[in-house]
Order: sequence, then C-alpha cells, then structure tokens
Amino acid sequence: MKVKSKFILTIIMMISTVAFTACDAIDDVTGSGLEGEGETLVFAGLNWDSALVQSGVARYIVENGYGYETEMIEGATVPLFQGLIKGDIDISMEIWLPNQKDAWAEATAEGQVFSTGKSLEDNWQSTFIIPGYLQDANPGLKSVEDLKKPEFQALFAEADSGGKAVLYGCMAQWACRAVNEGQIEAYGLSDIVELRDPGTMGALDAAIEGAYLKEEPVLFYYWGPTKLANTLDMRVLEQPDPSECADNDPALGCGFPTAEILIALHSDYQGEGYEELRAFLEKWDWNATNQLAAEGHYGEIKDDAATSEEAYRNTAIWYLNNNDAWQSWVSAAAKDRIIESLAA
Repeated sequence: MKVKSKFILTIIMMISTVAFTACDAIDDVTGSGLEGEGETLVFAGLNWDSALVQSGVARYIVENGYGYETEMIEGATVPLFQGLIKGDIDISMEIWLPNQKDAWAEATAEGQVFSTGKSLEDNWQSTFIIPGYLQDANPGLKSVEDLKKPEFQALFAEADSGGKAVLYGCMAQWACRAVNEGQIEAYGLSDIVELRDPGTMGALDAAIEGAYLKEEPVLFYYWGPTKLANTLDMRVLEQPDPSECADNDPALGCGFPTAEILIALHSDYQGEGYEELRAFLEKWDWNATNQLAAEGHYGEIKDDAATSEEAYRNTAIWYLNNNDAWQSWVSAAAKDRIIESLAA
C-alpha cells in the first residue's frame, strides 16, 4: 500500500481541503481490513458543477464501500493537473481532451498519471454560441465569419469593450482558455472580439441567464450536456470541421471535436493494493441521465447548504438513494456496505 506525505499546493487557486467522511461510517470500516483502510484519497475539486457532483458521488462510494478516507482540493484545471502529476492530488474525475491533450500526453508518456477509462459521455463544447432568439432575429448571423460584419460586431459590443464584440469565454487556468485564444487568432478575430474572463462558473452562468431573461445579445463559450444547456436554446455558430485542423486541434482554427473526458489517477495507484479502487473506476458510467439528475438536485440545494461540502455530500446521498446504476460499478460487498450506510 502507498505511504506518502501531502504537501501544501502553492498554486494560485482557492484551496479547500476538507474531510468528507461521516464519522460513523469510518468507525464502521476501521479495523475491517478493507482495501482503503488507513488510506486517504485526495480528489481534484475542479471548479464546475459536473466535476464537483461526480467527485461527491465517487467519494461517498470509496469511503463507505471500500474504507478510504477522502479530501478534496478545489481549484482550476491547470494547477490541479500539476498537483496530480506531483502526487499532491490522487484522482481527477474529469480530464478534458482535446483541451488538455498536450499536458496529458506528456504526463502519460512520463508515467506520472494513468486513466481508468471515460468519466462522462462524450460531451460537446463550443467557443462561439449565441441564443436561439438572437439568431432567429438575425438570420444572417450563421458563422464565426459573420462576426466580422460591422453590424454583428456591434451587436455584441459593450460599453467598456471599445467597440469589440464581447465573448464570455473560459476562465483563466481552465485548459480551454488557450483554445478560445487560439480560435480567435486563427479566425482573424483579434481586432473584432474581446475574450472576457467571467471569473467563476457562477458568473458565466449569470451572464448567460441574465441575457436570456431579457432576450439581449450574448456571445459565449459553453458545453453540454448540462442543466443550463438543456434548458436554454443555444445555437453554435458554424466553424470549420475539426478534421480540417492538424490533429483535430481546435486552437488552430476549427470547431471543437467531440470531447473525450477521462478519469485520471496518479501513477502510484497502478500498483498492488488498489485493485478494487481501479475496478470500481473502470466501471464508472456517468452518463447524461446520471449527470443531469445529480446536477439538477445540486442546483436546487446548494444555496441552502451551510458549506459546499455539505451540498456535495447531500447530492451524493440523494443520487445513490434515487438511482441504482451505481450498483453495477461496485463489488457485491461494497454495494451492501453502501446501502447500509445510506440507511443509517
């Protein structure tokens, strides 16, 4: 089994390292000889809802089914991936490709990280999205090339943008930020579009929802399936097919290919003593039905929770009580322990 010391991550991000485990659940497994006894798994707390909700469910399962304790460090894609490489983070439930393809290829080639398989169903994402009502009112606005027309540039300009169209894009330290920047340059939009960092996912959602509520123009990056994308009529502006770019790299001037989203662990967990953990994660199947159900519940209760940790745990318990898909991901013994903990 692995023995290690955890070092404080000195990275620019919000750090929240918190114990997730219910004390009585840990008491039940202490001294039981379960695979995770005496081990602490540190999860990457990626700062968007689907990743936080996924991590909450996975944490509950490994704690109550396999005896691990867990912690989570919250932050953004880039610094948390560096933490995974160094071993300060043990597991990330969402590695987005192609957004992180170069860093992922290098880390796997160096034997620093490995994947147990897919995390989410293949998701979509796009840098250039507009509301359906806006496209209906402006049928000439069909592609990114149309943003070069003065009337459409002006449509998305704001008082402080110097006449440029404002694009609400990925946050700094999200891997997709570099893709946003590359696409703007490759499409010849550097003098047309201002890429604006909304700061948080909540602020991005607020900017989008606020515009939709008033039926105002808004140009933005988003992805799906998510609760917001399923609720609002989002239209993706036409862009060159990913096959037209070398290695399907959207930063070279094409649309995003279908996203591949992986579960990743630090290489220490490839060794003996973690067979049950790997087997569980290999069977993980967070499809759109699971994702949207859990994310919907999280959205309903997160503002009333005393802490973010309480909201993740509440969502995990709700999901496990109201869906049985997870039972095929775990061993029979782990399933019995989890069901017992849910009934307590």
